[in-house]
Amino acid sequence: MAETKVIISREAPGSTTTDGTIPKAATAGAPPSPVLKKTTLGRSKRNLTPLYITLGILFCGFLVWLLFFRGPKEAPLTIRYAAADYGDITQSVTATGALQATTTVQVGSQVSGLVKKIFADYNTKVHRGQLLALLDTAPYVEAVTQARATLTKARSDLALAKANEARSRILLAQQLIAQQDFDATENALRDAEATLGVDSAQYEQSMVNLGYTQIRSPVDGVVQARNVDSGQTVAAGLNVTVLYVIAEDLTQMQVAANVDEADIGEVKVGQDVNFTVDAYPGEKFSGTVWQVRINPVTTQNVVTYTVIINTSNPEGKLFPGMTATVNIISDTRQNVLRVPVAAARFVPPPEFFTETKLPDTATKFRRQHTASTTDTKDTTRHHGGAGIAGASGFATIYVKSNSKTGPQVTPVHIVEGLTDANNTEVLRATPPLKPGDSVVVAAFTLAAPTSSGTSAIGGSRPGGGGGFRGR
Repeated sequence: MAETKVIISREAPGSTTTDGTIPKAATAGAPPSPVLKKTTLGRSKRNLTPLYITLGILFCGFLVWLLFFRGPKEAPLTIRYAAADYGDITQSVTATGALQATTTVQVGSQVSGLVKKIFADYNTKVHRGQLLALLDTAPYVEAVTQARATLTKARSDLALAKANEARSRILLAQQLIAQQDFDATENALRDAEATLGVDSAQYEQSMVNLGYTQIRSPVDGVVQARNVDSGQTVAAGLNVTVLYVIAEDLTQMQVAANVDEADIGEVKVGQDVNFTVDAYPGEKFSGTVWQVRINPVTTQNVVTYTVIINTSNPEGKLFPGMTATVNIISDTRQNVLRVPVAAARFVPPPEFFTETKLPDTATKFRRQHTASTTDTKDTTRHHGGAGIAGASGFATIYVKSNSKTGPQVTPVHIVEGLTDANNTEVLRATPPLKPGDSVVVAAFTLAAPTSSGTSAIGGSRPGGGGGFRGR
């Protein structure tokens, strides 16, 4: 019987033998390699899941902060400049008014009747005494005939009364009649004379009424309006019916401008006037102040005064009723040093000094500017307007500096002269101001959009819109 040998290996599982083979016992119990790999990957994913969750929470928190809790981004300060120059400054009073003919005549009828015929129409040039329209004359011809007959009878009655009075006088002298009878015949004579006078006046009135059936022009001019047609009945009464409106001499016209009570003190007779009408954009017409009426006109608690301006219209471009925008020139300065009005009224915001690198002492210029602006407003209030002749103001403007290391602007004190809508005259400047110098007209920040999706100039910081203060 053959002997069987059993070899018991003491090597650890997974180890190799001396010849490099894996013992069966070791290989029999080990799982396949794909199972090992899958198990390893599953453990790695379970270990990274908390990390992914933490990163997601942090990312969501960042989005919430970015959208709802982050403050607006600091916007840079924007500074706008304009150049000082030499030019003309014209101060004027602005008003509106309506064009009208120098003389406008309304032609009516003094008698009633049917319009039989029309002889003049719109825009017809007429002369004094020219026939414009004719009323039906039949009723008035009959009235004339009746008045003539009545007058003839009155004359006959007067002749009889004279004869009776003459005979009574003779008989009274011969004492053939009583005094009472003579007095009766004498009274009848006086009655006949009075009746003749009344009938004569009625006849003349009927002739006048017949003449009134002819509507004639009282002046030389142009028919501006015709208010009747053939066949229309005209009723004369307390309210006269206007048949025609005739404008006399449209080559000379007037503008009735309504000037506010705050500006009427600057308007004087003889001042030059420029005005425009919507019918001719860009074209200016000239005129002269002819009359300043002291009769006030109050409309919705606004008091205005009517200023009459004469203007010539040789080409016939201007029509009655056109609305005119009037500039009454109260004062003019030619070839003077001037700066924009915005530069003289500019009040810098606090960040303006930091942005332009102005020293701390520049703050006093701002205080002085504010005080001078207040004084100017007081002067304006007392004199009825800013920059009127003889009423100068004080202001501080900021001129762009050429220095690369120092402040970007330099404060300059100026004495203001005449002011119009765009420019201010510089009477004196300390330090001197030269033509071509760039002056600050505005300084503002463009704020970031708010939560409501809107944005505003200046944002919430005080003084951000300082470029428009004091205007």
